[in-house]
Amino acid sequence: MYLKQTIFACLLVTVGQSALADQLKLKQGYPDSYVVQKGDTLWDISGQYLAEPWLWPRLWNINPQIANPHWIYPGDVLHLTWVNGEPRLGKEMQGGKHVIRLSPKNRYENKANPIPTLPISEIGPFLQTDHILADSQQQKTLPYLLGSDQKHIGMLEGDTLYVQGSLTPGQVYGIYHPGVIYKDRETGELLGQEAIFAGVVRAIAHLDGDRTKVTLTHNQREVLQGDKVMPLPAQENMPAVFMPRAAPAITPGYIIGLPNKTRGGGKFDVVLINRGARDQLVAGDVLDVKRPGGALVTKNGNVQYKELSSVFNRVFYSSNNKAPLPSEAIARVMLFKVYDKLSYGLIMQSNDMVSSGYQVTHF
Repeated sequence: MYLKQTIFACLLVTVGQSALADQLKLKQGYPDSYVVQKGDTLWDISGQYLAEPWLWPRLWNINPQIANPHWIYPGDVLHLTWVNGEPRLGKEMQGGKHVIRLSPKNRYENKANPIPTLPISEIGPFLQTDHILADSQQQKTLPYLLGSDQKHIGMLEGDTLYVQGSLTPGQVYGIYHPGVIYKDRETGELLGQEAIFAGVVRAIAHLDGDRTKVTLTHNQREVLQGDKVMPLPAQENMPAVFMPRAAPAITPGYIIGLPNKTRGGGKFDVVLINRGARDQLVAGDVLDVKRPGGALVTKNGNVQYKELSSVFNRVFYSSNNKAPLPSEAIARVMLFKVYDKLSYGLIMQSNDMVSSGYQVTHF
């Protein structure tokens, strides 16, 4: 529950001087004012004004009315103004104080929770519990579950368990099943291994033989012997600020998959890509997603899409293949959790469904 209180705010944007010189591009039909609604995100609000919503801090952070532009609440009235030819968005002010308009049918009582920058429900599990192991060596060095005195194969909430490894008494830890091994489809390089969150234990006491007695306090799924044990991030260590920026120039990568296991994703779906910290990427980087252009086969002067042509034509007329159609940018992804060779990103804008294998690159 504490994660819902975390505010994911974009306070600054790192852009080059040439980008700063360009004026922000407003969308046609943008509103002069907007009343913040419950369920809004800052990204969605900026999308009503900007052609490039990820640039929204440039619309806010130069506004002297807003010391903390992410502190926006349902019921606040936002106004667009112009200063020296630049658009600025800020709260309605009157006599130096914020104006909050209320009506009998539209009243917001709870001012404790400002609206988030991103939909916390979509990325929260990845920040709090989900994890990727860098390599098999990391997996070998992690503490692991030995079992329980009751000899349960599957262990459940409330069970007393024993861990091989030294844990800190009083601290909570996540329990993980080893999952899918990710390899680069072109080079075969090991990129990492999925660690599937299974539950939470609290360390009770150290025992002889480098062992720890723990209590299973929560089950996400069945906990098994051999499951790995890793610390859960403390609330104060959870990312509270993302800095959206255009990603640096990278060698184009691709989407490995969608963690929700669907064939295609749209706005606010999570994707996993094969680029990470070693490519100089950080949380907040924004990338283009490109749909591959269609492959073509020519038979007797007739052009066909390769995927729709017969196996015979694909095999015996392969020498007649034309260059594929050009790839097309269809979505924008913002990275929110970056490992060395892999990163999780959230689809923030999408003109079409995004699938595994689609290219990701800087723009």
